[in-house]
Amino acid sequence: MCAAQLPAGIPREETLIYDQLTGRTAMPNNFNEWAGWRWRDRGTAQLMNEPLWTVDYATGEIISGLAADLPIYNEDFTQMTVNLREGVYWSDGVPFTADDVVFTIELNKSTPGLLYHGSMVELVKKASKLDEHTVVVELNRPNSRFHAFFLDRWGCLWIMPKHIFEEVENLLEYEFNPPVGTGPYELYDYDPAGFWTMWIRRADWDRSPTGILYGKPQPKYVLCRAFEADEARILAQLRHELDMAQHTPEGV
Repeated sequence: MCAAQLPAGIPREETLIYDQLTGRTAMPNNFNEWAGWRWRDRGTAQLMNEPLWTVDYATGEIISGLAADLPIYNEDFTQMTVNLREGVYWSDGVPFTADDVVFTIELNKSTPGLLYHGSMVELVKKASKLDEHTVVVELNRPNSRFHAFFLDRWGCLWIMPKHIFEEVENLLEYEFNPPVGTGPYELYDYDPAGFWTMWIRRADWDRSPTGILYGKPQPKYVLCRAFEADEARILAQLRHELDMAQHTPEGV
């Protein structure tokens, strides 16, 4: 895809195009991040999903996303309380609540084959809802770092939309397409061959943690594009068909 090949009606000046680090997506129709690796750098991690917490690598500061503040542990670190940010909605218009967080933890705990099943079984005794925006997680043993499972560094345990996944019979085969997230962008289109994925800014971007914290994201569209050769990536930048890329010395 080049600038001239953007979907009809998509202006280049409103579109940010970036390089997909892990290359072509092998399963472009599958967005179920909980059941296996799904090429999360195609935009699901950056644009669609919001974590409870993330890290500012320039300062080392932990930034609260879906959470309203940092995790609260009891004295012996066998219980973690999470206060959730109010005013957040899933991209399909359903409110984000403590039910989603409790559901995510308990479902991963009870479903063999999900990526975080083993960790949740080993560490979690019970997750419960105190109120619409407060979650309490009881742990099997002291763990002052349990929140790190929900701290986005290069992925984490994303919170699942309960209203969608509670209706799914086979979680491991479910494709979660179209996907629903709490981030400021939603899926617009994707290449069946796996070379690109396009996202559009949500009309209600201000009901995402990013929108609440930082305001309106500037690009209306974001195109994630995979390249199979360094030369193609460099040529795309020279032609103004690529705005962001990661190059190695060998490829420049």
